[in-house]
Amino acid sequence: MTETGEPELTVYHRHLAQLPKREDGENFRALLGQARHITGKSYETNLYDHQQAFRLLWRHLERSGYLRRAHREARARLASGHVGPDERAELELFLTVYGQVHPSSVTGA
Repeated sequence: MTETGEPELTVYHRHLAQLPKREDGENFRALLGQARHITGKSYETNLYDHQQAFRLLWRHLERSGYLRRAHREARARLASGHVGPDERAELELFLTVYGQVHPSSVTGA
């Protein structure tokens, strides 16, 4: 906790510092890593810190257009059947979150 009682954002600040240095593919892998921490309840610091890091990465990738491309690629990759169980779980989690944020992309509207 900070002096003002706010949770420390160690993970968030680490990603904030690394964000401009990494390519979008690396930031996407970091996004999936944050999703694993959040859904698996395995926190380096606390849930709030990981949620803020996830939001930071999501917004960055959204603005760059990478998430739209990743969505198409994830659907194609899963349809190919050439994915292992861990990758399948990550891609399905991403598609679920993406579908909740962008429902029209799932319905084809």
